[in-house]
This record gives sequence, structure tokens and C-alpha cells, in this order.
Amino acid sequence: MGRPFKLEAVLNQRQHLEESARKIFADAVRELSRAQKALSGMEKTRAQYRRAMRLKQDNSDSAMELILYTRYLGRLDSEIRDQQRVIDELAKDKEDKHVALLSTLKDRKIIEKLKERHLADVEKKERTMEQKLLNDVAISRYQRKQ
Repeated sequence: MGRPFKLEAVLNQRQHLEESARKIFADAVRELSRAQKALSGMEKTRAQYRRAMRLKQDNSDSAMELILYTRYLGRLDSEIRDQQRVIDELAKDKEDKHVALLSTLKDRKIIEKLKERHLADVEKKERTMEQKLLNDVAISRYQRKQ
């Protein structure tokens, strides 16, 4: 076999960086998903309290109770807006981490292509040497017969 691939250590490092980037990206995806589920829960709660408030308005319940519902719904709307901002930031962060992952993937593939070329060159040299050896053997056999 020919000489070993000189950039094997670089390839291993790039693979390690890619694995790290994949883990970081997966964490970002999970965090975004968790935040979206929390937002969904808040929106469901808001819808439930709005329905309850409408029922109380239809039943002509006390004004104080309606004021409490209104204040709670206002606070819930504020929390939903805050959660939406958090989701927007997490989505941007996730996209940034996805770009970083693609970059590390590209870097690793470049080194892998270099390794493939190196192996192809080594194989070609070995075939050439083998063919040269076979040609020399054939020539020497032919010369011995004569």
C-alpha cells in the first residue's frame, strides 16, 4: 500500500466538529419545539378563558369578575407576545446553527474528496507498478525462450 493520507488527522477533526455542530443544532431544534409547545399551551388557555368570559358576559355575571378575566387575559396576551419573541429568537438561532452545521459538513466533504483522490492516485500508481512488473516478467520470459 502507498503512503498514508496526510490529512487524516484533519479529517478526524472535521468529523468531530460536524458531530458537535449536529448536536448543537439538534439542541436548538428541541428548544424551539419546546418554546412552540409552551406558546400553544398559552394560546389554548387564552381561548378557554375568552370563552368563559363570554359565557359570564352572556349570563350577566358580576362586573368585578369580568374585570378580573379582562386583566388576566391582558396579562396572558402580554406573555404570549413575549413567548413569540422568544420563539423568533430561537428560530433565528436555530437557522444560524443550521448554517454552521452546513459549513462544517462542507468542510468535511472537501477533505473526504481529497482523501478519495489520494486513494485513487495510490491505486493508480500501484496498478501502474504492477503492470510494469508484469511487462518486465513477460519480456524476460520471451527473451529466455529465444
